[in-house]
Amino acid sequence: MSRQENYGSKQIKGNERLGGLKIDPKFLDGKGRADFQVRVHIIEARELKGRGKNLMSDPLTYITLDGQKQHTKIFKNTTSCTFDHLFFYDFKWKPEEVLKKKLLVQVMDSNTIRRNVLIGQYEFDVLYVYGEPDHEIWHKWLLLTDTDSNEGAQGYLKVSVIVLAPGDQSKTHQSDGIDDEEGNEDSEDLQSMILKPPNIDTQGYHLNVFCYRAEHLPKMDTFGKADPFLEARFGGNKPIRTSVKKKTLNPVWNEELRIPVFTPTLSNIIELKLFDWEKKTKSNDLISSTYFRFTDIQLEEMAPRWINFYGPPKSSMGTMFKKGQTEETVFKGRILIGINAEIEDNPKLGMGPTQSGRLPATEAYVVRFDVFEGTEFQARGINSVFVELAIGQEIIKTKRHRIKKGAVSWWEAVQEKVLTFPKDMSQCPDVFINVYSKTKVSKRSRLGFMRYSFAECFGLDHKPTWCVLRPDKKSTQYVEGVVPGFLAYRLDIGKKRECDRKKRQKMVEQKLKKYELRMHLYQGRNLPPADKNGLSDPYCKIRIGKYSAKCKTIERTLNPTWYETVVLPVELPDPINYAPNISVMCYDWDAASSDDLLGRFDVKTVDVGQRFPPSPKWYKLYTDVPEITFGEVLASFQLVPYAKKKNYPIPPLAPEFKDCIIEISAIGVRSLLPSKMRKISKPAIEFDLVHSKMKKKEKKKMIHSTQPSKSPNGPNANFLETFRIPVKLPLNHIFATSLNMRVYDHGRMGNPLVGAGAIPLGQFLPWADIPFVAQNIPPKVDKIPGAIEEMELTEDEEEEEEKVKIIADVIPTNIEEVNEKLIDLLEFETEHNEMGFVGIRTIPEVRETFLDEFVDSDEEEYVGFKDPKEGRNKSNYELEHDFKELPFYEWDLTRGKVRGLSAFEKMFQDKSRNPNTVRSVGKFKGKITVHDTANMEDLEKPEDLQELFKPKNMVVRVYVLRGMQLVPKDANGSSDPYIVVSNGKKKENIINDRDNYKKETLRPNFYQCFELPCVLPGNSELKIQVFDWDRITSDDLIGETIIDLENRWFSQEWQDMSTKPVEYRTLWSPTSSNPQGKLEMWVEIMTAEQAAQTPQTPLEAPKPLPYELRIIVWNTKDVVFMDKNMSDIFVTCQLNDGKKQSSDIHWRSKDGKGAFNWRYIFPVELPARVPRIKFQLWDKDILNPNDSIGEANINLKGLFKRAEKRKTSQTIKQQWITLLHPNFDGEERGKIECSIEILPESEARAKPAGLGRKEPNQNPHLEDPVRPLDSFAPWRLDKYAKIGWGKYRKYVYCGVCCVLCLLILIIFLYLKTMF
Repeated sequence: MSRQENYGSKQIKGNERLGGLKIDPKFLDGKGRADFQVRVHIIEARELKGRGKNLMSDPLTYITLDGQKQHTKIFKNTTSCTFDHLFFYDFKWKPEEVLKKKLLVQVMDSNTIRRNVLIGQYEFDVLYVYGEPDHEIWHKWLLLTDTDSNEGAQGYLKVSVIVLAPGDQSKTHQSDGIDDEEGNEDSEDLQSMILKPPNIDTQGYHLNVFCYRAEHLPKMDTFGKADPFLEARFGGNKPIRTSVKKKTLNPVWNEELRIPVFTPTLSNIIELKLFDWEKKTKSNDLISSTYFRFTDIQLEEMAPRWINFYGPPKSSMGTMFKKGQTEETVFKGRILIGINAEIEDNPKLGMGPTQSGRLPATEAYVVRFDVFEGTEFQARGINSVFVELAIGQEIIKTKRHRIKKGAVSWWEAVQEKVLTFPKDMSQCPDVFINVYSKTKVSKRSRLGFMRYSFAECFGLDHKPTWCVLRPDKKSTQYVEGVVPGFLAYRLDIGKKRECDRKKRQKMVEQKLKKYELRMHLYQGRNLPPADKNGLSDPYCKIRIGKYSAKCKTIERTLNPTWYETVVLPVELPDPINYAPNISVMCYDWDAASSDDLLGRFDVKTVDVGQRFPPSPKWYKLYTDVPEITFGEVLASFQLVPYAKKKNYPIPPLAPEFKDCIIEISAIGVRSLLPSKMRKISKPAIEFDLVHSKMKKKEKKKMIHSTQPSKSPNGPNANFLETFRIPVKLPLNHIFATSLNMRVYDHGRMGNPLVGAGAIPLGQFLPWADIPFVAQNIPPKVDKIPGAIEEMELTEDEEEEEEKVKIIADVIPTNIEEVNEKLIDLLEFETEHNEMGFVGIRTIPEVRETFLDEFVDSDEEEYVGFKDPKEGRNKSNYELEHDFKELPFYEWDLTRGKVRGLSAFEKMFQDKSRNPNTVRSVGKFKGKITVHDTANMEDLEKPEDLQELFKPKNMVVRVYVLRGMQLVPKDANGSSDPYIVVSNGKKKENIINDRDNYKKETLRPNFYQCFELPCVLPGNSELKIQVFDWDRITSDDLIGETIIDLENRWFSQEWQDMSTKPVEYRTLWSPTSSNPQGKLEMWVEIMTAEQAAQTPQTPLEAPKPLPYELRIIVWNTKDVVFMDKNMSDIFVTCQLNDGKKQSSDIHWRSKDGKGAFNWRYIFPVELPARVPRIKFQLWDKDILNPNDSIGEANINLKGLFKRAEKRKTSQTIKQQWITLLHPNFDGEERGKIECSIEILPESEARAKPAGLGRKEPNQNPHLEDPVRPLDSFAPWRLDKYAKIGWGKYRKYVYCGVCCVLCLLILIIFLYLKTMF
């Protein structure tokens, strides 16, 4: 084999496109899409190139992902800045679409009038990020480049990116990445504190794509030709393309496309697109596309090889490509290309000619195609079909045969054909087996197809195979939810030299043998609803070839129990491997219309034995795509030779049972939604355990109903009834059925069904080892994407940390005194409802602090701050997870249908809805217990629920302390969160705290207590919602958490807690399956009498400690000249992104030196999240923008930590620091002599100091700087006189006299002219 044939294909095909991305089918919606969450944290930028006239930029960062573009705020006149901006995206993507998703990060120089100018950019592959450990890129420095300028590094950007698919959890970190550089508390060397650009070792490459020629392209133009060109794109570079070859289907390019690449790179997908050029329209037509991995090319170049293209049929190409759909069901030609990566220090984008590529070696192959039978061609209006085998441009067809009862018998050995394809089978085109029909409207319409790789079909000993045809969704014969048919065939492909020695397998029509096919049908579960009442009337139909039979119909259930054997006499080929598959269809019976298909499953006939299976199997139901399932059927099969059927009698299906009693404690229904726009007024619930083998009298005994109730209200009606039902339950839990529930509204005519549900009984069997899974307990969430982990410290570490971490200000220790001062505020803000319950207790506004980055310390450390969590236990999750057993459980009640939709209903169907969920309309609350009748003597009488759960007026207090890692909802990457608490729809059951929203924070300090009335049992659903405040548009829901108050109040574990624990509850959104943040909170429930006697726990947020930062710039030196032989120097100083402070100007510095003695003062609060100081040197210009000379960013983290720890003023002595500029690599632009001091606010008041050299000019006193005589502003004429009065005095006098004489002469001449 030649060298070039040793190279494997680098093309990404089929499932390789998922790159390890596997999505559970239960997370896919009706369109095969899943919820993906992408979080991008733009942290900071350094060493950005200046794009303005003043050699500075006004940077902002744009994020572009899947057509959505967002940006950070703008920072003025800087080359380094901290963005700290979080972008949050929720997308619905098909798994195979993730390969094409790109995340583009662009740092721009903002301009008010002109267009923004690109500083540098970087592009990610979303799939690359997902494939990284923990699906994230964390604290990654990106080297920004400008592909247009090819000038190398344009700056650095620090980012974190997280990509999550359904079911994924992200890693938590001990740092948010904003300030990773650890400040040394003991260091006083300012030069060592200057933030330096990251050290990124890069290697340049030229990614070379050699485009040689293409063949067999599809006809794209009106006259049967095309104008093709190939486009390549990688790593954020602009797409580069070949020349256009006009009016040809077999173009020859012999061109090389060069793409610059710098490694390390977070892009890996090379994208090649084949277009048809359009002269008249601006948009070219996409023919097809393919993908390669750069890492594969780095390891081994790809020699010239054929790459095959596929795409949708021509009739639907435009529509599908515009929608981003590229279903590859048709061959679209092939292209000869090669790809390599060459090391290049200064790579540039470009193209040029190249030599023609060597054609790969070829081989003669023989194709032998036998077609036997086809079944279940159910499309309407078709009368005949034929089969087509397509391998690239080569086509082989069978004869057309008529359909009889949905089946076709070909038994045709299609004439073998010799085809020439590459010797390397990975370069051979894929094999398509298409089934076409003839209708009255069209002579050729594809019913379905199968696709295989050439290598899968290679071989000369294949056995006959039955395949399930995949639907062609663009065909006129496509019917949603229906399998287009089944086909039996045999396909052999071999090398001609081998086929000459081996004869073709004979195709002899097989003899038929009589069998008895038995389907042992037990039960179904979670079937899709097809009737308006949210239920179905299911039955199963078995089919093999032209034979079919069905079982009995079970009415009004989604969990039917049949226990029935369906017997079907059949004649099948001998040997049995020629027999078609067994198909089982589950239908919903309808009296007035055709029955609706609920789902189906298939069983290979060759795998079915003649003995009775020891155990049945759960089969998942699908409609047209086997990967998307909904519901299951428990069944087993036997295939017995008809002559031996007496030797294999049909056994009873009923398993071994045990006499039991099911005890149902029906507490009530909760949160029932209106039906047909009418509120539920008087519901009752019905339970049944009916199956088809029961007689009518037995069925009646298995149906029990509560009395209708409207107490306390219809949607939350209490039943408070207990049922004890004698039943037989299976010893093997696999046969355990479900308890069906149906809710009727007796307050309306006809008692309509308003909700239905089912409770699986297997988990309640005492002898079955099945873990109980409660529906009403939220999932445990350890990690919120991007969250900062609170470290578990050892005792020594805690002791040391407590000395360092200070987060509270000094406040009065007497809480009563604090409350007395706030009494007016409380009386004004607090509302009292009719029952006298307090509505909301407000506290003064507190600024944002970042408590989750610090651990709690002793009370003495906080000097008066009383932590409300002190003395309370802590639950890291929802408190329900800490209970050993809940008093009640809840099960969903549903309504609506997802099958059997009419054309009118499909118009309004929510296509994005997950087919594995049905609309929930409420919940049933109760408890299920299974008692063994052998222990009846120990069984006590059921408790009187009416007496035990007599409704009581209660008070619930919700203490919300903090929100953590909330999802941003505003364009600035933040939110303005506020709380809404409710436990009903009445006014007194809703508290909306919108007026007290927290501005621009994802870590809000709420520290509020909300008090609501409630009736237990009754309106027990306590909902805590976090909204984002918006001034103009409607407020956005960030997330919510729901607490079942009844499960707390009636829990003995809850009652035993004298002090209620703090819990961390995860927030969820109805529009996303991913967590939206957490709330730190606790809940108290008490009677109205207890509430009147028990004051609320005082809440006040810890306050940051106020300090004052003082910086003095004494002198400058070695400042480069920006004007001719001099600079007009001034210095600006900025704390984080706050307001800049500027010194006065040292004019006409001719030796690079400047004298200032200038003080800058900044109020700060400790702890500070990003303590950074920015020094900038400027050259003052009168008519033009000031020129930037240099910049230095200093990390004051160590100094601030030292001030926190010691609680006294801390100083960094006077010293020199060097300033640089990214536009002048490595060049020192000047030096500043400065000193820094940070003081507690109390000490700062005792030692006052003024800005600059203003009064009070002390601590220390700053003298006016000594500057040269010519250092003054140009407009100061008095200064000119002082420069050389003695030497030039005569000349000054003469000049003044001349000017005066000239003025007198002008006035005289003017007056003479006038008079």
